[in-house]
Amino acid sequence: MIILILFSFLLSSSHAAAKDFCAADLKARQVPGGYQCKVAEEVVVDDFVFSGLNMARNFSDISKSAINIASVDRFPGLNSLGLSMARLDLSVGGAIPMQSPCCF
Repeated sequence: MIILILFSFLLSSSHAAAKDFCAADLKARQVPGGYQCKVAEEVVVDDFVFSGLNMARNFSDISKSAINIASVDRFPGLNSLGLSMARLDLSVGGAIPMQSPCCF
């Protein structure tokens, strides 16, 4: 019985359990845990939509490959979830470099 009471107290006191979403406030400073959450009134639908993965990027580099990344900087709805998405395109004869100093 005591364990049940302690467990219900822990759940009710956690702020993370009370939040349904945390869209990133990209104007705020980024910390290791991500960006601060936007105020609920400032959240818009576009914070949860990213349509850039359906387009291929240029293969102008020597590796004949291109990557398109959807991180929290481009997709604020991913904030505090620990997720990101990527699309990798390879041209004929392309290779994936082991390490690339490329900028996104």
